[in-house]
Amino acid sequence: MNIAGPNMIARQMFQTYKLTNSNSVTFSKQSGSPSSVVDEVAEGAEIPIDTTPYSSVNVVPKKIGQGIIITKESIEDAMLPVQQDQMARKTLRIANKVDTDCISAINSGVSGSTAATGKSLALDGTEFVLSGSGGPGVGTYDLIDAKALIESVNYNPDTLIINPRAKRYLERLPHFSAVSYIGGTGRMTTGLPATPGMFGTIQGLDCFATNNCGTGSAYVLCRGTNPNIMGQFSPLGYFVSRSPLTTEIKPEASKDALGIYITMRYGVTVINGSAARAITGINVS
Repeated sequence: MNIAGPNMIARQMFQTYKLTNSNSVTFSKQSGSPSSVVDEVAEGAEIPIDTTPYSSVNVVPKKIGQGIIITKESIEDAMLPVQQDQMARKTLRIANKVDTDCISAINSGVSGSTAATGKSLALDGTEFVLSGSGGPGVGTYDLIDAKALIESVNYNPDTLIINPRAKRYLERLPHFSAVSYIGGTGRMTTGLPATPGMFGTIQGLDCFATNNCGTGSAYVLCRGTNPNIMGQFSPLGYFVSRSPLTTEIKPEASKDALGIYITMRYGVTVINGSAARAITGINVS
């Protein structure tokens, strides 16, 4: 996990649910609008009953894994520790798979998107556009617009996920180091071990970069307990853990070799798409 954990960037966006004694779990999904109000009731009248239904989603954890056979000769003759190197490679691939699945779940579950414009406001009050050779990049206007869509349904956006090739637009902003826009120094604010992938904060959003996020899209969302303005518990989704990252080393006597096998069982789902919005059409060329 020393290698896998820091590379599972998007997993941090989900609440962890440890599944035991079953091969699936069903979560209730809230329906209706967070902006709904109760009814006015006349004196002596019957109090109306709320009939807003719940839907549900069933998550069945899947198994992922990979192995490799290392011959005795490779171990003896290599100029590097082959076993440790191969375990590190496989662990990183597991982490990339988990991260990719989490990003895919977010992309499928978001309630809507906004097209990137690359527009920002300079410190002198003038508007400017950051763009690549084939179209707009991403600017502060895009973050503000995505936040507004989430806030319009009473949720508090606090996170941005973006590809490193797209985050360069944010780092090029003239006010990236300004305290009024950026938390801390504009770079790592709480340390890599505490928040893997985080490179700063902008417009009140903790910013995370991962290569497993598509270059053309970014996501503004609420992570953690995702409270709305009334503090209601309403998580973006769940990461269902059935079996943790497991490594087994088995002798392959007939081949005079060692077999290294790494596996993991999990499922991931978004149950509250209103807590996330995509920014699409980001050009990184």
